[in-house]
Amino acid sequence: MKRLKSIARIAFDLVIFVGVCLCELGLRKWLKPHKRGFFCNDESLQYPYRESTITVPMMVGIVLAVPCSVIMVIELFKQLSPLPAASSCEKRKSPQSNASKQSGCRVAERLMHCYAQIGYYLFGLALTLVATHITKKTVGRLRPHFFAVCQPQMPDGSTCKDSFNYGRYIEDYQCLGQNHTESTLGQVGQSFPSAHSSVFFYSMLYLAFYLQAALSTRASKLMKHLLQFTFIMFAWYVALSRISDYWHHWSDVLGGLILGCVIAYIISHYVAHIFVRRPMRLNSNVAPKPPAKPSASPANSSGKANSSPPVLPAYTFGTLPYLPHPHATAAAVTAAAAQQQAQYAQTYHNYGYVP
Repeated sequence: MKRLKSIARIAFDLVIFVGVCLCELGLRKWLKPHKRGFFCNDESLQYPYRESTITVPMMVGIVLAVPCSVIMVIELFKQLSPLPAASSCEKRKSPQSNASKQSGCRVAERLMHCYAQIGYYLFGLALTLVATHITKKTVGRLRPHFFAVCQPQMPDGSTCKDSFNYGRYIEDYQCLGQNHTESTLGQVGQSFPSAHSSVFFYSMLYLAFYLQAALSTRASKLMKHLLQFTFIMFAWYVALSRISDYWHHWSDVLGGLILGCVIAYIISHYVAHIFVRRPMRLNSNVAPKPPAKPSASPANSSGKANSSPPVLPAYTFGTLPYLPHPHATAAAVTAAAAQQQAQYAQTYHNYGYVP
C-alpha cells in the first residue's frame, strides 16, 4: 500500500511538471506579444545587429547538462544516514548476504534522491521560463537592435530616414526585416526581461545553494566556495554578454537576474528544502536507551554524604584561571548562598578582571 502511494505521488508530480512544460510551449506559440511603438530618434534602439555569444542551443545544453550532472554525482557518492535495523530490505527473503541487501537498498535510495533533486531543479527551471515569457509577451519592449532588424515602414511608405517622422511616437508600422529570419523578427519586441539572464541565474544560483547544503569537501574548505563562485560568475558573464551583443538593455538583464534569483531561492528553500537537516532514521521497534546514571560512590553506598563538590564544566580562555567573583561576599548573601559560594567559589568567565 505504501509503494502504491509513492507511485501515485510520483505520477501526479510528473503530470504537474508536464503541464508546466506544455504551458511554456503554449505561451511561445499562441500568446501574441504586445506591439509597442517607438520614436525614430530613440538612440537606445539604433545599435547594430550581432550574433549571440551564447546561443539558445548552447543555453539549453548548459542549463540541463551541468546542474543535472553535478546533482547526480553528489547524490550517488555522498554519505547517507545508516539504515534502520528492521528495514524493509532485511525483511525480504533472499539468498544474498545482509551486506549485499543493504547495498541494493543504498543504490535504490541514491537513485530516488537523484530523481527528487533533479526533479525539483527542472520544475523550477520550467517555472522560470514561464514567468520570463509571460513578462516578455506582456511588456513588449523593443530590443537595442530594433531599427537594424525591423527596418520599420509606416503606412504612407515613409521610414525613419524622413525628417517629418522625428519626434512622433509611431505605433502603426510594419517590419520589412530584409536579410533576417522570421524568428529574429518575432523576437525584436521581446527584450524585457532577458531570458538568458533569468535562466542562467536561476540555474547557477540554485546549483550554488545545492552545493552549500549537500557538498562536503574534507580535503579543502575552499573547494566548494570556488565552485559556487565559478558557477555564479559564469551566469554573470552570460548576462553581460547580452548587453555587449546588443540583444538587451541593461535593465532587461537586471530584471532577468532578479527573477532568476527569486525563483532559485523559493525553489531551493521552500520546495526542495535542501537546507533542512533531516534526522537520521532510527529503528522504530526498539525503544531508545535511557541516559546512563552515575554510579554510586563508596561514600554514598555506606550512607555518608559526599563532601567533594560536583565537577563543573571548564570554560577557560587563554591561560588565566577562574577567579572568585569580587562582589560575592558572605555578608551580602544568605547563609545558604554563602555555603554555596564557599563550595563552588562562584566561578565565572574571566574576561579581564585581574585582582
